[in-house]
Amino acid sequence: MNARIRSPREVVEDYNFSVWNTRDLDLADELLGDQVIRHDVGESRTLTHTEAVQRVADTWTLFSELRFELILLIEGNDSEHVTIAYEAHMTLTDGKSLVIGSMEIFRVVGGRIVEVYNCGHKEGVWQ
Repeated sequence: MNARIRSPREVVEDYNFSVWNTRDLDLADELLGDQVIRHDVGESRTLTHTEAVQRVADTWTLFSELRFELILLIEGNDSEHVTIAYEAHMTLTDGKSLVIGSMEIFRVVGGRIVEVYNCGHKEGVWQ
């Protein structure tokens, strides 16, 4: 019996609300593709599956708390792309708190994230 494949929207929501917000690395292993291409303006980096999961684990070592809020989520009409605007509320391990905001575009194929477009983040909340 085949397990149901998550929709791209479900993948992106689970990635933010469970992988990031609850440190669920097992789910990260399930949701991240064999390769994940991370695009930025002027460059891109291809991560192996292991590197993409480790990126989450490594980021969490910097924080005692980390919580993503999705301010906006838009599904593309191509059944692959999902765009989010988010705020991430974070407490560093030294106790300093900060909030950052950004946007990301995810490409999800077969229930797994295979590309992410992100041009960086800025400290503060969306106005």
